[in-house]
Amino acid sequence: MKNVTLITHDESACRGQYCCIHNPSNHHMRDWPLNWRQDKNQMERICPHGIGHPDPDDAAHKERIGQGFLNIHSCDGCCGKQENKHDM
Repeated sequence: MKNVTLITHDESACRGQYCCIHNPSNHHMRDWPLNWRQDKNQMERICPHGIGHPDPDDAAHKERIGQGFLNIHSCDGCCGKQENKHDM
């Protein structure tokens, strides 16, 4: 996987809210590498097996702004192994 620089919003735009880049919630995937999926217009987390799973904070952000979120992915079960905890 090639590393690229992601140009994103300013940190002040998400202050006080969860953000997969600036302020991830306490979900069990938070330490997995991020990957931007241009084809889906969403962030995903790459599990230890190399599978991309939708980032829960990106999904929550899309819901807040009224955008749909595509949760179709080649799942190996890693994204559902632990309950996501949204504690700051």
